[in-house]
Amino acid sequence: MSLYEYRKAENVKRKNTNTLVLGSNDVISRRANAIDTAKDGYNFLHDIVNSSLLANLVIPSFFIALGIYFIFQYYYPQIQQRLQVSNELVSQGTTTLISDNYIDRSQYISNPAGLAEVTAEAFEQHILQDDQMSKSYKGTFYISIPSLDINRLPVTPNVNSTSEEIYNSVLTNTLAHFENTGLPISDIENNIVIYGHSATPNYKPKTTDPEVAFSFLPNLKVGDEIIIEIEGQEHRFRMYKSKIVEPTDVSIITGKPGKRELTLFTCYPAGNNASRYVAVARPID
Repeated sequence: MSLYEYRKAENVKRKNTNTLVLGSNDVISRRANAIDTAKDGYNFLHDIVNSSLLANLVIPSFFIALGIYFIFQYYYPQIQQRLQVSNELVSQGTTTLISDNYIDRSQYISNPAGLAEVTAEAFEQHILQDDQMSKSYKGTFYISIPSLDINRLPVTPNVNSTSEEIYNSVLTNTLAHFENTGLPISDIENNIVIYGHSATPNYKPKTTDPEVAFSFLPNLKVGDEIIIEIEGQEHRFRMYKSKIVEPTDVSIITGKPGKRELTLFTCYPAGNNASRYVAVARPID
């Protein structure tokens, strides 16, 4: 019995050896086929390139572009990180762990300081006409800018812009209408002024958030439509110019004497009150 079992084991071993040999031949055969296929493909492309001037330009250009694409994909994360570091975009400081939702927003959201001085100077010039209808309006109205995906954001009317505490408290939930400037409900053609905060990209502002929606204001293009909805009526304006001005520029409040225009402004660059970004629009007849 022991001899029989020994021979049986030997036969199994031989079968396994045969299987391995066949497997090795199969792998070699597949590699040879792959090499032949690659050669055929190369010869095919070579013939096309030599037979057509257009193909001679297009095919090498395609492979060059493909190579550049793969190189870019490999190195882009490193380039992006270096740019972020060089521009201090990743240096966000530290915050005390008061709660999981705590963010020191003052690092990211602009504070439009200096409005008190601009307000005082603007009304000393007596360019804006006295408009009791606009000044007495108390209801919330809405602004939409379709090109920026801003849809019916609330605006608080006649915000006292001489008090930083007052206008900052308003701007946490709505945009602000500059006190004593015009409104579309009035027949007096004064400048209509609306303003809001801007926030750095690190804050990830959204167009649905009134507090920081004006971060996207610099993306406005000449010809874009702006809609003011007040007292159930829509009043349409079309942007015709934009500018970057100093925080002390009074013209953003006064506008042009006797002209109804809509002026939107926010701090610029986003999250920084060094300047003001201003978009000016005219009524659409």
